[in-house]
Parts: sequence; C-alpha cells; structure tokens
Amino acid sequence: MDAAQFVSQANRFADISRAIIREEIYRPREVEVKSDNTPVTPVDQKVELALRAAIEEAFPEHGIVGEEFDNLNPDSDYVWVLDPIDGTMAFIAGLPTFGTLIALTWRGEPILGILDSPITKERWIGADGAGTTINGKAIQCRPCNSLDTAFAHTSSPLYFQSADSIAAYERMRDAVQFLIFGGGCNAYGRIAQGYIDVAFEAAHDIHDYLALVPIITNAGGAISDWQGNPLTLSSGSRFVASGDQDLHRMALAVLNG
Repeated sequence: MDAAQFVSQANRFADISRAIIREEIYRPREVEVKSDNTPVTPVDQKVELALRAAIEEAFPEHGIVGEEFDNLNPDSDYVWVLDPIDGTMAFIAGLPTFGTLIALTWRGEPILGILDSPITKERWIGADGAGTTINGKAIQCRPCNSLDTAFAHTSSPLYFQSADSIAAYERMRDAVQFLIFGGGCNAYGRIAQGYIDVAFEAAHDIHDYLALVPIITNAGGAISDWQGNPLTLSSGSRFVASGDQDLHRMALAVLNG
C-alpha cells in the first residue's frame, strides 16, 4: 500500500500531540506507577486521547493500538500504533529526549512512522514509497563496515535483566567502539540521520519501536528482532537497528552469541 497518502494526516496528528506536550512540559506533574512498574502521567493519557479522537474522525474504519488505553479494532487492515510520550521518565525529569511515536501498519506491518520531538522541534517521518525526512529534509543512514568502528546506543543497561540478555549486552558493549545511553527514541532518529550506527534493546513493546521501522528502513537502514525477523504488531520485546545492512548482520551475530 502507498503510505505516502497518509503522511499529511499523520503530520496533523503529530501537531496535535506536540501542542499538548509543549503546553504541559514545565507544569507540575502527577505521576502514577502502572502495574508493570512504569510511570504514567495525565499528559500521556491526554495526548493519547487526543490522537485517538483525531484518528477516529479521519479514519473511522482503522484500528488503534495505544499504550495507555484499550485497543480499538485491532484486527483492521490498517492499525495505528501510538506511544503518546515515549520516554515518560525523561519527560517527568524535564529532559528533552522523549518523543511521540505514531505508526501506521498495514496487515500488521509498519508502513509509516513519525517520531516527533516536541522540545527540540524535530520531526522524523518515514513512509514506504516516500523516503525518510527530518523537518522536511531527506536523510540517509551512513555506512559502517565494522562493529569495532561503530557508535552504538541502548537506552540503559538496566533493561537487560535475564541471563541471556545480560550476556548479549556485554558482547555488544565489548564489540562496538563507543556505547552511549539515554537517548531514547531520538537515538533511532539519529541512526536515520547518519549519526549513530547501531542501537539495541531488550525490554520494549510494539508502541516503542513500530514507528521507528519505516523511519530507519526508508533511510537505508535495517531494523528487526534479535533473530533478524521483521517487526510487526505481534513482535516481542527485543529489537536492534543499524544504519548499514552488513553491520546489521554483524550485530545479530553478536547478540545471538
């Protein structure tokens, strides 16, 4: 399907989320802890409700899978996947590395992704058939032919908790030239821009990564689960992204030992 036809509406959805977040960013925050021990604020919920309302008005036949509320028509051919504030802890702390993630999937596969950084006013858009842009400017990943020359990212070593994921983290840490933490979703936009070469995660949900798929792949990069399988609505918690196809194969080999 032609994802480009949905870009204008998706941009409008991101405008809605940015306006709400920029209005709320420096106000005192109420924080609740969800059953999975992650934080949520009323702003997360306010943004998602506003996005849901806009999507339902524009595309009443589409499904919606959001992080904060129940799924709507998840078996539809078209399903929007929403993370109203990806990086809620950064948002709570007043750091600018959080963003809104909006993905559109077609029969389970992501075809359009938006990463909106409301504080830095940067917006990455990747759409099948239309490439990847940041604030309207076309971008591309950069080549990197070896992990030992790669600039790498992961959100935090604290997310690697099982024995096998800790071992995978340690192998990647030792294999790359530099490893940086805490960039959140913005780090994956930087892969598409050619600043970061590889990034990997062990404890994330589809809301955290499906929007990143079109952004990275349409900039020439690769993103998959740790077995190299495409990321879909039914994927698990581990994924890896690379700006170079050959480097991606190397990263998969290291992650799998």
